[in-house]
Amino acid sequence: MSLKTLKWAAILCFVVAMAVLLGGGIAMKKDLAPYPGKVVGPDGKVLFEKANIIAGQNVYQRYGLMDHGAVWGHGSQRGPEFSAASLHIIAEAIGDYLAQKDYGKPYNDLDDLQKGIIDVKTKHEIKPNRYDAAKDTLTLTTAQVEGLKRVKQHWDKLFKEGEQRYGFLPGTIKDENQRIEISRFFFWTAWVASTLRPGTDYSYTNNWPPDKRVGNVASTETYFYSIAGIVALLLVLGLFVFWIHRYGLWYGEPKGVALAEKLIEMPLTRSQLHAAKFFVVVILLFLLQTTMGGLLAHYTIHPGSFFVQFVADFIPYTWAKTWHLQLMIFWIATTWMASAIYLAPIIGGKEPAKQGVLVLILFGAVLLVAVGSLTGEVLGIKGLLGDWWFWLGHQGWEFLELGRLWQILLFGGLIFWLVIVYRAVGKHLKAHKDEFSALIWFYVFSAVLVVAFYGFGLFYGRGSHLTMAVYWRWFVVHLWVESIFEFFGIAVIALLMVTMGLATAKSALRVAYFTAALTFLSGIIGTAHHFYWYGGAAFWVGWGAIFSSMEPIPLLTLVVRGLMEYRGIRKEGREFSYKWPMYFLVAASFWNFLGAGIFGFVINLPIINFYEHGTYLTMHHGHTAMFGTYGMLSVALLLFSWRGMVDKAHWKDGILKLSFWGLNGGLFLMAFGTLLPVGLMQTWIAFKEDYWVARSADFFEKDAVVWLGTFRAIPDTIIIVLGVLPLAWFLITTFPHLKAAEIKDGESVWERLGIEL
Repeated sequence: MSLKTLKWAAILCFVVAMAVLLGGGIAMKKDLAPYPGKVVGPDGKVLFEKANIIAGQNVYQRYGLMDHGAVWGHGSQRGPEFSAASLHIIAEAIGDYLAQKDYGKPYNDLDDLQKGIIDVKTKHEIKPNRYDAAKDTLTLTTAQVEGLKRVKQHWDKLFKEGEQRYGFLPGTIKDENQRIEISRFFFWTAWVASTLRPGTDYSYTNNWPPDKRVGNVASTETYFYSIAGIVALLLVLGLFVFWIHRYGLWYGEPKGVALAEKLIEMPLTRSQLHAAKFFVVVILLFLLQTTMGGLLAHYTIHPGSFFVQFVADFIPYTWAKTWHLQLMIFWIATTWMASAIYLAPIIGGKEPAKQGVLVLILFGAVLLVAVGSLTGEVLGIKGLLGDWWFWLGHQGWEFLELGRLWQILLFGGLIFWLVIVYRAVGKHLKAHKDEFSALIWFYVFSAVLVVAFYGFGLFYGRGSHLTMAVYWRWFVVHLWVESIFEFFGIAVIALLMVTMGLATAKSALRVAYFTAALTFLSGIIGTAHHFYWYGGAAFWVGWGAIFSSMEPIPLLTLVVRGLMEYRGIRKEGREFSYKWPMYFLVAASFWNFLGAGIFGFVINLPIINFYEHGTYLTMHHGHTAMFGTYGMLSVALLLFSWRGMVDKAHWKDGILKLSFWGLNGGLFLMAFGTLLPVGLMQTWIAFKEDYWVARSADFFEKDAVVWLGTFRAIPDTIIIVLGVLPLAWFLITTFPHLKAAEIKDGESVWERLGIEL
């Protein structure tokens, strides 16, 4: 199969996949759950209006409550699932009302037969859709009005007085009117999750959350498309194995030009020297991020408390969770920026005029966005920004917490980064048409997509429909990460394989095109598995089940090729200077296949996802996929770049070995020793006893869960003390020994390398 054919296959897969995802969004927009203009009681009295629901949604966002709980399963795994809890509260209120009406006593005092009769009546109160589209009015029954009152009382008390069992501090929401508005929003989310979508036998959220008392059970589509997903995996896996062997995609010439070995001797350009500053910031952000992760683990078992109580009183769960997520994105993105800046003059052949100055400006912009957004998020959570919360504070979306102003500045900074990189590589791309140049084009295009797809986070705003906001949010959180990051990772690994002498440009490019085609088709359309239960149409269950099931398949391709070549070098007995960057690449591939692929496939099957959605199984997948894959890849890029920056006399591998096993061993112990067993227990309870039980404080107070949560201190400590700190020590102690920036603007880098590309 020719390179041209593979290239066009990748392009076609990208275009088709985007057409499916965008077309589905257009179709979904026409059939969203309504924000009723008026919600009235049986007597016609207006209880609240659309503006109140939107206001409540804004309260949910401005205080960062998606990082302390969840709605429709999207958000933090430790706090309340606000929509599921509200639905249960409504069901209890309706049950008590009907029990008093029919039997003259509370529901809990009834015998089993009477409870069964009341449960049937409760479903008949909740399931019928009483929204009149022509009048834009939702009419509640008398029993549902009782549910609304109880929802208001519950959340008003919790956000005013606090709730230690869930980690809420007193005065989480100080304003009484805001507490009333958020209770109306939570009532609306419960109504959307339980009332029937017109013309169907399931709710707007496809009957999620599981709650037998209100009739929320898995739909026929959920079972059917789970089977279709398994068939899709087996079918495409068979074709994959055939293509690999038919076209020899893991075979070919043994080695390319060992460019990387020459980089060790080469002096630096000004821009490369400035790139080192980015890496120092990276390790500090990485250390703070993992520290916040450790604090979150403590809060899981001991909510609202710490060894020094001032810490718990000052840093609420939402603050720790927000920073844990944002710092992860910042340090990974900054690593990719810096490594591209380091590689740019090597690839392009020359240092453009004033490139070093532009890199310094970008460095300042990165610091501004990082410090400004992190500070703004804290001020927003604490209610200190007033109506500026959306622009300067906490937007309220998990992974996209930073205020809109900081988001725009970050997007602009990414575009500026592209300009810096292209200034260095552009002339080479125009002058050369060989396979290595094609590989660089592949790398540059992947970087362009990384920047472009972050822009989808600007497609929603304050007051957007909750379902559409999450639709666009997942364009960034999933599509950006599990497809475009994957594409960028393919390009980076291909480029590193060639520069380290582990593959030729032609063989690396062939594998890269092939892997990209499968990644686009599975990863882009596979985004739909995030839309199963979030108010979108039922067709997302089919698209998500079938295409996300294919995601494990392309994940090992290129690094397997690299391992084959590395084994050949080891057999020859030669010293390999880039051993630890290579090992971190292999670790990234391992976690990609296991965490993103295997465990992603398992929990993305609709029938499993129906019960595990928003549990610790999701967290298990998230840690092994994000930290395991992109974290390890980022460390590999950092060390590859740092190897060429530091004087070789001061490079010591020993501490990197400790860091490698500390990061990977700690992650393995955390994932399989704590997150996985807790997630399995939680999913079991969601299946057996209903979802709200699995998300309640009662679950996290079980002896087994407390023991596992306490045990998590060990892997967290290993990651920080044996993983991050040794890496930080290595960078800080070698920073004074960076090579001199002797290559001037306009001087040929290739002549310094003594090669001709």
